[in-house]
Amino acid sequence: MSAAWNPRASEEGETPPRPELSNWGRWGEDDEAGAANLLSPEVLLAALTLPRSGEVVQLSQVIGDPKAPRNGAPPQHFMLHDAGDYLAGAKAPSGFQTAVDHLSWATHGSVTHLDALGHVWYDDQMFNGYDHRAARSNGLRRLGIDKAPPFIGRGVLIDIAKTKGVTRLDPGYEVTAADIEEALQSAGEALQAGDCVLIRTGWITAWESDDVRYHGDRPGIGLDAAEYLARHDVALVGADNSGVEVIPWAPGTVCPVHQFLIRDCGIYLLEFLDLEELSRRDATAFLFIASPLRIRGGTGSPIAPVAVL
Repeated sequence: MSAAWNPRASEEGETPPRPELSNWGRWGEDDEAGAANLLSPEVLLAALTLPRSGEVVQLSQVIGDPKAPRNGAPPQHFMLHDAGDYLAGAKAPSGFQTAVDHLSWATHGSVTHLDALGHVWYDDQMFNGYDHRAARSNGLRRLGIDKAPPFIGRGVLIDIAKTKGVTRLDPGYEVTAADIEEALQSAGEALQAGDCVLIRTGWITAWESDDVRYHGDRPGIGLDAAEYLARHDVALVGADNSGVEVIPWAPGTVCPVHQFLIRDCGIYLLEFLDLEELSRRDATAFLFIASPLRIRGGTGSPIAPVAVL
């Protein structure tokens, strides 16, 4: 989710009720890891048996690539030390020369990233009942991305676009629980506790052909699908769009899926994925590996997840 968004909610209809489901207190009153607790040693060891070919598929976008979708300003990349310094007379002790750079980006707008559990909240309370005043000007005192462990477990690709026989879903298409069940049945898979679920809408392909359209209405999951995934005890939900959830939002709501999955359930959201190669390989279940940067109090982290087939 990015502050650069300018999405809209539908103007007609009634506001849907928020699902009556919460993981508050489930892993203790002081817990800050949320659904990542489901990634037990047993889940990890079972996932290690999944690879067959040993092939690794990158699931992140290349930071700074102009072909990579984004919301807001692109990442800024500056060289602090390069060949020009030596050409201008900088010394090279014992012939040693080096290049050093600096990167700057909006975590939630321009890179493949994982949302921290302190990223969103409502009614002045964050996940597990933490007071929203834990979000301070120098970072999150609670639920920062540094509290998220590495995600090593079973990844499941839910390829909605392929199941529907399209390159990408239509703008504003809401992926439902029925859609997820249809895709799982087509792939011969069933969800398990601790799964890292990746939903392919194909929307990444809209960026290169029409970046203006990309930032308009977009396909994604709604509360119906979010509740389905939460009740199946998934640890993480990722997607190949900019915010996982469908735009426009349901009437009278703002980021309802973020609010429900992150704040109520402690389930992590992974955004701006590239799932095209995974889809081309007809992948279904695989070893999923992703580790966020341990940024103290960070609201999210750039991340480079991989699937091992």
